[in-house]
Amino acid sequence: METQVAIVGGGPGGSACAIHLAQRSIRSVVVERETFPRFHIGESLTGDSGDLLREMGLEERVAALRPPVKYGITVFGPHARHQFFVPIKGRGEHGLYDSTSWQVRRADFDTMMLERAREAGAEVVKGRASEPLMDGDRVVGVRVRLDSGEVREIRSDVLVDASGQKTFLANAGLAGPKRSGAYARQMAVYSHFTGAVRDEGPAWGNTLTFFREKYQWCWFIPLDSETTSIGFVIPTDYFHGHDESPTEFVRRELREFNSELARRTEDVTMVEDVHVTTNYSYTTERFSGPGWVCIGDAHRFVDPLFSYGLNITVAESRRVAQDIALLFSGEITDTRRPFAAFEEWSRRGTEVAQTMLDGFWESTFTFGMLIREEEDGFIDLFSGRLWMTDNPALPRLEAALVRSRERRPDVVTA
Repeated sequence: METQVAIVGGGPGGSACAIHLAQRSIRSVVVERETFPRFHIGESLTGDSGDLLREMGLEERVAALRPPVKYGITVFGPHARHQFFVPIKGRGEHGLYDSTSWQVRRADFDTMMLERAREAGAEVVKGRASEPLMDGDRVVGVRVRLDSGEVREIRSDVLVDASGQKTFLANAGLAGPKRSGAYARQMAVYSHFTGAVRDEGPAWGNTLTFFREKYQWCWFIPLDSETTSIGFVIPTDYFHGHDESPTEFVRRELREFNSELARRTEDVTMVEDVHVTTNYSYTTERFSGPGWVCIGDAHRFVDPLFSYGLNITVAESRRVAQDIALLFSGEITDTRRPFAAFEEWSRRGTEVAQTMLDGFWESTFTFGMLIREEEDGFIDLFSGRLWMTDNPALPRLEAALVRSRERRPDVVTA
């Protein structure tokens, strides 16, 4: 089997990449091991995610899923009176304007994305990518084990790793070295509930975030008129320090974590199994080479606090599709490092995401002050515009981090 581009992973990043390639008349094959729909978290879309989906012509398809409309995010501190709200706004040539995004059930959303990729012309192969095909040190495709047990080779000019936290090419020894990030000792424990108290009026679909102390926070994401996704992200040691099952842990934390969260979840009913995810932070030093490139979580994941994961992978899918088109047209001539510019561009955005996370946890007071003083800049950052080159809030946040680390030289950064 031959194609121009083989994509490992049929999640939003892989599907978006296939769609962008099809818009450039480039053939692709998407390899996906799981059966869709399937459960997944990462349900809150940033403002930039919404804009990227609209740009792809998917607004009506997303709306057909009847998702809650997201107008912004409210962050609650350990005490209910300590809170702030950041609205979603778009940015045009005349500045910021009111906008919205969505909260999505990933089972439905990811299925929609993969179906759209198929409609656009991508072939979807159900199976597990087992190893890249090599010609010397160049990747020339991927070997796939189908559900039937048959092994199929897919020859390609470019292999895109969109396998998410499975990090297919890092595990194969091509991308890397892969190392733990600043938040690697975190884990998430989460489920879905009915009966949670949301904000009133149009704001009922907004994200709520609660934090108690450093590295301990909780998401609260409405998924429909009844169901809310609630999850706790905490240090692994903290979880294991309580001799509880994941279900017992969640039920107790709903009562004890934050007084405002407790008020909103007093009468909830759990309607989904409790899930546990560990190893929440890593980075891959080199994530492209001759005939291959990684996007999204396949090369780096920081932390889910600001919902950047899906934002980054969809943005990177667009950029890497552009660079693949330039490679095929001959405008990129370095066949040894054809995606070097993509790597540099990607790092700029993911480093901004890292700075946001570090600033929130290491300089919490200054972070809150800067949100008031640099409101427009932080609206851009919360919306996911990580590649802006002239955001005045960013250098001030970076300077605050430097001052904080000078006072606390023991702080470990990613």
